[in-house]
Amino acid sequence: MSATVAPQVQSMRAALSDGNWVGRIVDVFYAKMLDDYRINRFFCTRPAAEQAAALKAYLKAYAGNFNSKDEKVLAALDHYFTVAFARNNAKPGGNDFAFLPDTAGGRDSGTATLLCPAHGFLVKLGLDDFHYDIVIEHLSAALQQLNVADDLAYQMLALAEKGRNGLLARAGKSNRIG
Repeated sequence: MSATVAPQVQSMRAALSDGNWVGRIVDVFYAKMLDDYRINRFFCTRPAAEQAAALKAYLKAYAGNFNSKDEKVLAALDHYFTVAFARNNAKPGGNDFAFLPDTAGGRDSGTATLLCPAHGFLVKLGLDDFHYDIVIEHLSAALQQLNVADDLAYQMLALAEKGRNGLLARAGKSNRIG
């Protein structure tokens, strides 16, 4: 890790380690997401608090380890996506979100795997850059609303941006979170 990147990573790690602070960001961000008719159709009907709790658990696991290849981190990410997006689980005992390790940097394949058939509805509903831009817009608005320092907000938005190609299942694009 370069000398210029290390302090940035450490400051973001410290910020993500504050569960109460991250919880407030997630709550504001999630409310904006679920209230937005342009993207709320992608989320399942589970209560917002349950979905937000799963996202908070993932961020806590990520901040605690900061190694996106760690099985605990990947399991927390899979759990979040299952809670937030799964309509049914057609793969008993399987990893329904097999594309996530590629998104999060867990595998070195360099390609994204398409969503499994049970969750292919996200692609069928037309998930694309327009929708990802809305997510980034809501995250930015939540960070501004909570007066997050500009440099930290920039780092958090850059981290969120790293997941774009993987989440949109673009083969041949490598996005690493972490």
